[in-house]
Amino acid sequence: MTEPRAPLPAATLPHDALPAVGPLDEARERAIRLLTDGFAYDVITVDEFEWRLGQLGHADSPQAIEALVADLGTPGQAAVTSRRSAGLAPAEGRILGIMSAIRREGPWRAPQRLSVKAVMSEIRIDLRYAVLPPSCTIDISAIMANVQVIVPPSMVVDFDVGSFMAATRNDVRAQRLTGYLEPDVRIRGSAVMAEVRVRVKELGR
Repeated sequence: MTEPRAPLPAATLPHDALPAVGPLDEARERAIRLLTDGFAYDVITVDEFEWRLGQLGHADSPQAIEALVADLGTPGQAAVTSRRSAGLAPAEGRILGIMSAIRREGPWRAPQRLSVKAVMSEIRIDLRYAVLPPSCTIDISAIMANVQVIVPPSMVVDFDVGSFMAATRNDVRAQRLTGYLEPDVRIRGSAVMAEVRVRVKELGR
């Protein structure tokens, strides 16, 4: 009878074999954020978004990448950090994720109605530092995706997301527990084999 063999050790890569993030990668990541923001705020059309994204794949230097997004400013430029100017919010915006990971966080201006479409993607929307217009509505359509909405403890969320083989959840701390209180955000939509969740987190965490 032969003795069982010991399991082979897991293969590991030497530290210096890990891919390094260089200036070209950083410039490309920044450009993608700018293009996504520009598309979400209707600064550029879907055709222009797709064209620039295609050109971005051929750019071979940080300077060439910067030239593609020079007219879009800096990340978060469209956002205003004061809620007093919420009346200037755009009427509509969109976040589209297809087999991708998207984060909208930091100071940014939320539109009156935000359409979020996620297909096999992970999307995180952080509202803790966002400028919110009155009666902001987020429409979510999630298919085999994970969508998280982060809100501060003081924010009230009206949550109504239908599910099919999915998990949908509003943090109890963001719900209207007693009396009537006008919600800061309304979240509507549907989830199919997906997870849509509202989480309450303190500022700075």
